[in-house]
Amino acid sequence: MRTTISVPEISERLGICEETIYEMLHSHEIPNIRHGHRFIVSRAAYERWEATIGEGAPSAAGKEPARIIPISAPATVKTRSPKAG
Repeated sequence: MRTTISVPEISERLGICEETIYEMLHSHEIPNIRHGHRFIVSRAAYERWEATIGEGAPSAAGKEPARIIPISAPATVKTRSPKAG
């Protein structure tokens, strides 16, 4: 097995077009090394990345329900009138 993975292979595995893969490589969303105009993607690094897709997004399952915090009316501020001299 090769130690690198190609853009067409990544595209097929993720089910998205190669153009999108190149955009993800440019933004380093997918781990890679640049060599001139080429992107070199380590198969091991890619597979670690692929295994974590979606882990950063919060899920609704197991999430504590949102608490409703009542908004109280603003406190009335009493001002002192200046003392007459």
